[in-house]
Amino acid sequence: MGYDFLALYLSVTEEFDDNVQVLEVLERFEQDCASLEEALSRLWGPAESVDLRPYMDLMVRGETVPELPGFLLGVMSDVAVWRFADRSICVGVGVSDTHGPVVLVAAAGEL
Repeated sequence: MGYDFLALYLSVTEEFDDNVQVLEVLERFEQDCASLEEALSRLWGPAESVDLRPYMDLMVRGETVPELPGFLLGVMSDVAVWRFADRSICVGVGVSDTHGPVVLVAAAGEL
């Protein structure tokens, strides 16, 4: 069975030995994400900022969570979202643990 979403890693780093490096790269990726969000907002209007942490609460309680937010929670706690009739498009930046990798993700699916 396949996933009910599509996610693309637009940029990915390797893991880092130094937390300072992670923060520097994270800042650069966040600037890249802001530029992408700005470009997409010119096409689709302003993005909605979505906090993914309530989905984590559902997961902890053993409740069903759509696959896309479940996937995104592995690396980020919030995303910029554009909602359409049949799907949501989102972009975000995150770090999978304290030493990376840092990722810039674009995804489409149910959010």
